[in-house]
Order: sequence, then structure tokens, then C-alpha cells
Amino acid sequence: MERKEKGKAKEPQKPLKTLLLCDVDGTLLVNDRIRPEDAAALQRWKQAGNRFGLLTGRGEAFCRQLCGRLGVNPDVLITDNGAQVMLGGECVYRQWLRSSQVKAVLDKLQDAGLWPGLCVPFVTMPDGAHRFCRRRMPVAAMERMMEVQAHLTYFSEQDLEDLLAESPSVPGLSLYVWDERNTAGVLEQARALAPEMQWHQTSHDYVEACESDKALALRALLSQMPEIPVCFAGDGPNDVPVFDMLEDAWCMDTAPDPVKAHACYVTESVAQVIERKLDYVEET
Repeated sequence: MERKEKGKAKEPQKPLKTLLLCDVDGTLLVNDRIRPEDAAALQRWKQAGNRFGLLTGRGEAFCRQLCGRLGVNPDVLITDNGAQVMLGGECVYRQWLRSSQVKAVLDKLQDAGLWPGLCVPFVTMPDGAHRFCRRRMPVAAMERMMEVQAHLTYFSEQDLEDLLAESPSVPGLSLYVWDERNTAGVLEQARALAPEMQWHQTSHDYVEACESDKALALRALLSQMPEIPVCFAGDGPNDVPVFDMLEDAWCMDTAPDPVKAHACYVTESVAQVIERKLDYVEET
């Protein structure tokens, strides 16, 4: 485990009753798998009286399923890159994109030639199902998407444009990039076409837009529970605002160097973070 110099970053302090927030992909999910040691450490963390939550670009349904696999009950879920915050069973913050706004962006992206040639847009609703512009996509492109991104699992038959006509708002807009070498270019073009949206590169082959970001959502959460210490573990470019916000911030050692530079500490796993913090409390 490596400590990064960042402003006035300090060694982890004593408080037990701490809220640990974790990113999902690349942090708790590595190659779509959970490390058994991470699950065991999280269970120990909760048994010690601490709180746990996810802070991720994933949707609510996926997050609840993941926590079931981890064997822990989440106290907090910050989903869809900060579009929604669930505290216990109550939604305390929601900043979704207007459906009319998403429809206009889809037209701009297609007119610019970004999809379906370079990327595939879709929307994930809280039910966990993913909606695509099926009528606008060649059948072969949709079949390829379902093959290469089979881990998404829930491919809705409902056309995305029908969803946008029925629902006034959606959590966000995802762009899967066919070739990861084009991800940075897709992000740049999307920002130029729709600067009013918050665009994030969430992984090596995903770009996503929402009305908020992880740090804004975390601030909204902390207004509901201002006294609790918070630590965070993540690894992506969209985690940088949270790394910059918190002094107790841990970055996976597999993250790009520019991302690691924003965190206080670098670690190999969530289990290592938990063991370090719990051992410190016990020793103290």
C-alpha cells in the first residue's frame, strides 16, 4: 500500500462508525468478479458497527444485486454517476436528465456520425433493464452489442425513444465505445455537441452523461448525515471529484497514474483498506 502526498492528507483517524463508499467496476468488481477477501472484509466492517455504501455509475437494481453477492446490506447507494442517492430505503437526492434533452442529444450524436459507427447509446432505468434505439440501429449492430456486452444481462425490448416519450426524465445516458482507442475522442465530441450535460469517462470503453456528478451527490448525502466520517475507494476518471473532495480517499493501484495522483492513498484492494482502518482502530 502506498501513500500519496496530497495537500494536508493525514493518516486514517480513529473513528469507528465510519461510512465507507466504494466504486464498483475496477474497485469491487475486477474483471466482473468479486474478490472473496473483499466480501469478507466488508462483512467484518459492518459487524464492527460501520456503514457501507456504493458510489458508482451503475444503476440501483445492479447495486442491490451486487450487495447481495457481497453479503452486506448497504446503508447508502449513490448510483448513476451521482444522479440518485438512496439513504436507507429513501431517495434523498435525484438529478435526472430530461427525456427531451436526451432525445435531442441522440439526434446530434447520430448526425455527427458517432453512432452506431463509433458508439452505442442506451439508458439504464432503476429496474436494471437497458433501453436501446433499436429502430435506428442495424440488427447486426444490436446483436453485436448483446454479444460483446453480455454482462449487461437485461436488454429491454422497449425502444429507447418509446421510453423517452413515456417518461419525463431518465437517470443518464451511456455510450458504449466499440474501440477503446476512440473513447477519448467520443467524450470530446459529446461534450462539444451537448455542453449542458455532465459528461464522464467511466471506464476504458464507456462515456456517460448525467445531470450531476459523484461529488455533488456526496455533498447532498452529507447534508443529511453531516457528522459521520467518510472514506472512499475508487479507480476511475469519474472518481476524481470525490478524490479531490475527501482526505480519506483511496485509489486502486490499477488506475491510471493521472487518476492516482488525486487520491491520498494507493491500495491493492478494498480488503486492504478495511484491514488497515480496522487494525488502526484496534491498535489505538
